[in-house]
Amino acid sequence: MRARTPATSTSVFINCPFTMDYDLLFEAMMFTVLACGFWPRSALEKGDGGEVRMDKIERLIKTSPYSIHDLSAVELDAANNLPRFNMPFELGFTLGLRSAGGKFGKHVVLILERSKYTSQKCLSDIAGQDLQSHSGDASRLILQVRNWLRTETGCSLPGPMQIGVAFQNYRATLPRSCANAGLSPEDVPFPERLAMQLEFLKRANREGRLAHADRGRGL
Repeated sequence: MRARTPATSTSVFINCPFTMDYDLLFEAMMFTVLACGFWPRSALEKGDGGEVRMDKIERLIKTSPYSIHDLSAVELDAANNLPRFNMPFELGFTLGLRSAGGKFGKHVVLILERSKYTSQKCLSDIAGQDLQSHSGDASRLILQVRNWLRTETGCSLPGPMQIGVAFQNYRATLPRSCANAGLSPEDVPFPERLAMQLEFLKRANREGRLAHADRGRGL
């Protein structure tokens, strides 16, 4: 089962840690973007080993009018005792594209962190940016992502509490969906997870449990 990518005008590139401890937040971010009628994009969406990873990321950022960058992974990696620079690197690339102007000058960015002001301590050049902290709480992250999309687009969107309840219901159905697909929840690849979320949201809309977003694509 794979969801078809809609027009790039609704694409939101997600730059965040791909680790087990961040998985719930990543899933909540994907779900919120979909529930608001937009389309989450990620470096995980294709497994073409012949494409250079940075080329893939550049293509995704350039074809997405919006992007979310979470700088939560500031701790030293337990495996090698070194910090992970992927997230700030991709954010810097995005801000560079935007600063260059042209068709990328209007790219809209949301920057997140786990604890307030943490990023400034290890990345002082980011002090001029408006970062939001989610404290590792999925409900708060849903609120931040939904309100950011509402503010930047002016679209009529489902409320954050409504999305939060729908996400909890989705999570409750996930074990059965995974069992039917012969997968464990932690092993579901990005495209299949996206398809599961989309199918759940379509059902919720049909049953009137989640208001339609006016930019929705197939919900």
